[in-house]
Amino acid sequence: MKKLISQNQQAIISVMLVVLMISIYTLNVYARAGGGGGSSSGGGGGDGGGLIGILIYIIFMIPFPWNFVVIGIIILLGWWGNKKNQQQTVLNQLPMANIVDRQKIISNYIQQNPTFNVEAFKAKVKQAFIQIQEAWMLKDMKKVRKYISDGMYQRLNIQFKMMNILEQKNNIENLLVKNIIIDKIESDGSFDIIHVAIQASIVDKFVSVKYPQLNSGGAEEFVEYWSFIKKKGIKEVNLFNTQNCPKCGAELPKDAGDVSQCSYCKTITNLGDYDWVLSEITQADDYINVYSKASKESSLAVKINELCKTNPDFSIQNIEDKASNGYLQIVTAKAIKDPTIMRRFVSDELYEKLSHYNESDIVYNRIYLNDVTLISASQTGNKNILSIAIKSSYQRVILEDGKATLIDPIVLSKVETVLMSRDINPQLSKGSLYAHVCPSCAGPVKDTIDTKCQYCGAELNSTKSEWIITDILDISQYKNYYKENKDDFIAGIDIDKLESLYDVRDYAFNNVLVVMAADGKFEQQEIEMTQKLAKKWGYKVERIQPMFDMAKNNGLTIRMPYNQKKQQKIFKLMEKAAAIDGFVSPEEKALLDNVKQQYNIQDV
Repeated sequence: MKKLISQNQQAIISVMLVVLMISIYTLNVYARAGGGGGSSSGGGGGDGGGLIGILIYIIFMIPFPWNFVVIGIIILLGWWGNKKNQQQTVLNQLPMANIVDRQKIISNYIQQNPTFNVEAFKAKVKQAFIQIQEAWMLKDMKKVRKYISDGMYQRLNIQFKMMNILEQKNNIENLLVKNIIIDKIESDGSFDIIHVAIQASIVDKFVSVKYPQLNSGGAEEFVEYWSFIKKKGIKEVNLFNTQNCPKCGAELPKDAGDVSQCSYCKTITNLGDYDWVLSEITQADDYINVYSKASKESSLAVKINELCKTNPDFSIQNIEDKASNGYLQIVTAKAIKDPTIMRRFVSDELYEKLSHYNESDIVYNRIYLNDVTLISASQTGNKNILSIAIKSSYQRVILEDGKATLIDPIVLSKVETVLMSRDINPQLSKGSLYAHVCPSCAGPVKDTIDTKCQYCGAELNSTKSEWIITDILDISQYKNYYKENKDDFIAGIDIDKLESLYDVRDYAFNNVLVVMAADGKFEQQEIEMTQKLAKKWGYKVERIQPMFDMAKNNGLTIRMPYNQKKQQKIFKLMEKAAAIDGFVSPEEKALLDNVKQQYNIQDV
């Protein structure tokens, strides 16, 4: 009898150990595929066999029935850990109305900057937010040009150009700023940066009389992160309440465009020398996903600033601003088939590559940048080379025979990497090519194929004093570039880490909402289904309510990871979501077909 019990005991233990091994394996997979685990979960995978062996040995050493108790506790802990991991997802961090002020961050900054006034700064942010919305509606940035960066100006300017081609206007009503929260304060070279969460509601409608099929919009509540930059230690001259030059007092030009410069003393107002300047707008989910990961890579910022310490004008935020500025001007040049727009700031090799671009009459119904992040730095010969990942969202339209036809039924997103190069020991720059100013003599530079300055004769697209765009790579091309030149890299973030806080379920859930809203309706059955799905996948339903609101107002874009196997899984879930009510609408089918084509998803 004793021997029989022992055999049964061993059989039960074997079964329980199989369950235990499955639990451990599931946890490792989840940590790798989920958020924040990174190298710790990856490194643990190779020791799984040894761990199981140790557990088997220990369990057999524990007398019956305590060995069963131990197994039960381990399985319970594994379940609890898995449940905890389910809550550690970026979507559960989406901002809510009651965002808590980061008092410690503010207090530390005030200790170093005693003249900083929180309420005065928030008043500037609110004023900028309202004025920029008004300027956007009027498609006229002149009044706000003095306190927005060149890259930020270009983000809005390209959309104006596309809207004019499509004869669109954006009507805004009932704008209400509900909350302004200082989220982070950073030091970047000789600059300070304050990242601010703005919660607002708006009625926002795109209208085109000529192409009414493009009309869209409605009431929306949202959170965006606005980043303001200023040089350290300067005495603030309020740019937000005056139209006068902060240096000489003369009235600033009323026709300010690519460059915000005083006509009298030639002072450029939007470099952070006089007041806070808006340098970036990031959507909430992109800010939480990409920015939080990049901000943890403090060693990257330290190494890059060390790399460029001989350049007193260098800051990461300004580099990202130049990259976004140049990227959007290149997009504009390709869309309206005018190479003169980009010639002055791209290398000869890249210009040759881009000049062969030949697309039909394609216009962007939507084109905006979600996030711009410096991800790596290298040195080759006498040059520094920086890599900037740019995530953009877009929806293309083809114009033929007086008709506008949507190529993309919904807004899609993509990530490309811009490579920028400048000499390690550059000459002092007197202006920015991206703002039509010659770096050598500060003379104005027109859109032209000629790469020589008409005033001083200097070569414009030279790396001697300006950061020049040398290439634009998609994700796979950048990975190959990184591998081929890895010995030259001094600092960098793995490109895969830019999406590491997003799991397959996060992409799938986001895309399921987009599919369900594709037909312009969000039925109660669909809402209930997504709520059940949210609970099943470990989301806090009350935290992701903003996503439902964004989906109803077409505020979400299709997201896909770089991994093709993950893309396949996500697409299958999107197909199931489309068919949940027993009928796939033409709009949903068009969306699925478009995603399948864009991401080259194969049938299985």
